[in-house]
Amino acid sequence: MDEMNAHTIDILYAIIRDNDDASARYDQKEAVSQIKRLAGLGNHDAVNALERLRHAPDMHPFLREILYA
Repeated sequence: MDEMNAHTIDILYAIIRDNDDASARYDQKEAVSQIKRLAGLGNHDAVNALERLRHAPDMHPFLREILYA
């Protein structure tokens, strides 16, 4: 995977894991959708990020719902 795509996945992952707000923000919802889309296209970095997110203990329930939808 080229460096730019891996960096993009890292940024999306960081947005999702940002727990500063008690609610699930729009940018977090979009980041989950984008990582899922990229994983579906076969992006190995996105697949790995999804796997880490699935095992994250403190995911917002709404984001977890989007993750598994």
